[in-house]
Amino acid sequence: MAKARRSKGADRQSTKTTTKKHSHSSESRKAKSKHCEGPNIAIIGGGTRCQDLLEMLAHDRFKHLKAKIVAVADIDPEAPGFLLAQEQGIYTTTDYRDLPHLDNLDLIIELTGKEGLLKDLIEDKPVQAQVLDFTISRLISDMVTFKGEYKARERDLDLSQTMINTLFAGIREPLFLLQQDYRILDANEPMLSLLGLPKEEVVGRTCHEISHRSLQPCNSKACHCPMKETLKTGLSAHAIHEHLDRENQPRYLEVFTYPLKNSYDHVDMVFEFYRDITDDLESRLERKARQVKKDLARLVHEDKMIALGKLVASSVHEINNPIAGIHTLAKLMLRTLDEDQLEAEDLEQFRRYLELVAHESSRCGQIVSNLLSFSRQQEMQRRPVDINDIIRSVILLCQHRMQLQNIAIQEKLDPKLPEITGDYNQIQQCIMNVIFNAMEAMPDGGKLTLDTSFERKNRMIHIDISDTGCGIPEENLSIIFDPFFSTKEESQGVGLGLSVVYGIIREHQGNIYVQSELGKGSTFTIRFPEGQKDF
Repeated sequence: MAKARRSKGADRQSTKTTTKKHSHSSESRKAKSKHCEGPNIAIIGGGTRCQDLLEMLAHDRFKHLKAKIVAVADIDPEAPGFLLAQEQGIYTTTDYRDLPHLDNLDLIIELTGKEGLLKDLIEDKPVQAQVLDFTISRLISDMVTFKGEYKARERDLDLSQTMINTLFAGIREPLFLLQQDYRILDANEPMLSLLGLPKEEVVGRTCHEISHRSLQPCNSKACHCPMKETLKTGLSAHAIHEHLDRENQPRYLEVFTYPLKNSYDHVDMVFEFYRDITDDLESRLERKARQVKKDLARLVHEDKMIALGKLVASSVHEINNPIAGIHTLAKLMLRTLDEDQLEAEDLEQFRRYLELVAHESSRCGQIVSNLLSFSRQQEMQRRPVDINDIIRSVILLCQHRMQLQNIAIQEKLDPKLPEITGDYNQIQQCIMNVIFNAMEAMPDGGKLTLDTSFERKNRMIHIDISDTGCGIPEENLSIIFDPFFSTKEESQGVGLGLSVVYGIIREHQGNIYVQSELGKGSTFTIRFPEGQKDF
């Protein structure tokens, strides 16, 4: 046995020679070991576990353990624990058999698990030194590693918290940090400013309770919940919501949600950003409203030209009769003048002829003037409008055609009807289209009734236009105001009439309703608000 130990000593002498750059002199080791306080520990195995243990001891992670690592042995001088030991001034060697000869050594921890090491260590170790085998050492090592990982996770959490705090402080858009149950974990200053609430009144409550003042999450089609979508899909989501601000005024907000996932790719928390688009939305709506008004004016004029074509067809016949009479009277007067036998009776007859000519030519001029006025495209002008006056002007334009179709007109116009505020030409076009529809529903004659009245309770003017025509099928009643819907043949129109009527009435803040029965006729009821400044 002594011979074997001498052989090992020779081997150690050889190893010391080859690894001299990694070792201190024996004398210096003895001197250092005498000054160590607490248990002096030597480690066999300079890997990551050794590194973790050295780092924790260096940072005083073990509050009640005053141990000192006095030596590290590993065959790989580039192992991370081995290198860290050298940086900390700890004795290092590439031969574990150097360790038992250290002075004041209390404990040897073996972390390699190699067979044969323990036998050599037990034989050569100092009497006072204990040797922990691989199993116990591995357990201690795992505990060290676990604690190291725990500390690393703590550092990661601290870093994450720092990043979140920086994110909250740096983002100028309102921002929530939400749990899966919709409860608010944090809110940044812009969000608190938007809500007008201190943080202690926001944190811990649900987002829908704060933003929508509701106990239930958003679940309607008009108020889609992006948070719910993010929790379901694990992806970002987007929606537009109407919220009340600190002064209870409605604000339109774009809501964006972004998931924060754990290591299992499950959503742990959600960032919810707000972006106020109220001003931008109002600007867009304003531009859209101007465009709609422009399109409506163009559409009204185009439809008016279609109506004008229908009017001209009957007006030509109405104008033709007085012109024919004027022509006949003019020829008669010329023939009388050619005979050179004018008497007092002839002069009196001429006077009557000229009165007829003046009357008929005036009637022709009025018809033409009405047609020109109706066809003229004008910009929308808001002014007081007398509904009864508009109805009379429309009847004047249509009466000859009604006579040709054998349609009787009955008027029940309220003489005390208040004025409305609106565009005369557009309302005239509106009533004209409804009357044309009624006339076309009575191709073989019938009765057209025009009523006006005033509902004092709601301050609304009512216009009822009734016919005794063919009626409208029930399945068509809900779509007759849709653009391009028509039951007529293509040559008779493109179905813009009633859609233009609907647009004009809505532009004037009014409503239109229809009641109809097949074979008995229809009644269109138009309601306008009493005169006002704006609409």
